[in-house]
Amino acid sequence: MERALRVLRELRRRGREAFVSDEVVQDRAARNAQLLAQGCADIALHIIAASGASAPETYAEALTALGAAGVITMSLAERLAGAVRLRNILVHGYLDLDHGRLFDELDWIESTEEFAAAIEHWLEQNADH
Repeated sequence: MERALRVLRELRRRGREAFVSDEVVQDRAARNAQLLAQGCADIALHIIAASGASAPETYAEALTALGAAGVITMSLAERLAGAVRLRNILVHGYLDLDHGRLFDELDWIESTEEFAAAIEHWLEQNADH
């Protein structure tokens, strides 16, 4: 996840115009956004499974379940739920991707540091369980 975040930050630093005009950059961004969102969803699913709660039907529901459980804030849960919905579009190609819009929507990547810190805190608090 750290690598995907680093790559996405670098690609976004180049600016929107460079992003939308370069297919290689777009492909790297799409793949790394997919990996980063998937990592958040996988972590959420593992924590939910460990808690004994019933499995959510979608990745977005997994993140909102973490918010409801107080593992992460609801605000963070909602931002990352949007990221995993974007991941679904990237993976399944539901729509023709507007790369300008993809660039604009990638600000959620900064939320992954907050997510990692919240998960680390939760793990420290629950190490004995």
